[in-house]
Amino acid sequence: MDPQGRLAVITGGNSGLGEATARALLARGARVVSLDLGGTAPAGADFIACDVSDPAQVKGAVQQIAGRHGQIHILVNSAGIGGMGAIASADGPGDVAAIRKVIDVNLMGAINVTAEVAHRMIGNDPVGPDDERGVIINACSIASFEGQEGMSAYTAAKAALAGLTLVWTRDLSAHHIRVAGIAPGFMATPMVAFLPEDFVAELLQGCEFPKRAGRADEFASTALFIIENALLNGEVIRLDAGTRPPARTAWSAS
Repeated sequence: MDPQGRLAVITGGNSGLGEATARALLARGARVVSLDLGGTAPAGADFIACDVSDPAQVKGAVQQIAGRHGQIHILVNSAGIGGMGAIASADGPGDVAAIRKVIDVNLMGAINVTAEVAHRMIGNDPVGPDDERGVIINACSIASFEGQEGMSAYTAAKAALAGLTLVWTRDLSAHHIRVAGIAPGFMATPMVAFLPEDFVAELLQGCEFPKRAGRADEFASTALFIIENALLNGEVIRLDAGTRPPARTAWSAS
C-alpha cells in the first residue's frame, strides 16, 4: 500500500518506536493520528489522548478519528510498558496484579484497538493494484520467542501478540487487510533509558552484528517496508541483529 494520502493510526505514537514510525509515515505523505496517554505528537500528526487498555476509551477515540479524518488504512500497535518480576520466590507469589497491568496495556490494548479499527477497515474503498483495504502492524519483541528470567508479564503479552498476527491475518484476509509483526531486540528508546549501563552492555553481548542497540528509525523503516510490500502478510520479522537472549543475565540474577 502506498502510504501517500492514507490515514495511519499509531498507538504510543508520541514517543519511542511509535513516534519514529509516525515521523516516517508523515515524511511519506501519510496522515497520522497518535493515540497515547500524554506527551506531544510529532509535528503534523493529530493526537487523541487514549488509554488503549480501556475499551470504552478506544471506541470513543476511533469514532473521533473516523469523524475527523475518514477511512483508516494503517494501524501500528506500538503502545507498551515494561515490567520485571519472577512468577514466585521463596518469599511468596509474584506480583500478579503487575503482570495483569502489562498484559492489559501491551496485549489487550492492541486487541482493543485492532478490533475497532479493523471493523472500520473492512468498509474501506479498495486501493492499489491488489485492492487493499488496510495494513495492521504489531510491535512484538524477541521476548515473543525467548523470554528471559523475570519476564512473565512482557513475554506473555508479546508472545500472544506474535501468535495473534497470523490469526488476525486469517480473520481479515477475505477483506484484503494484511497483518504483520515486527519483533525488535534491545532498542534505544525512552522505555529502557533508565537501565544501568552494565546491564545494557551485557544484553548487547548477545548481538551477532552489529553489536549495538537498535534505533527507533530502524523499526520505522521496517514498518514502511511492510506497508509498501503487499506480499508481506502473516509474518513476524525479527529486528535484533541476530540476538538470541540468554536465560538470565548477571544483573537480573543479582
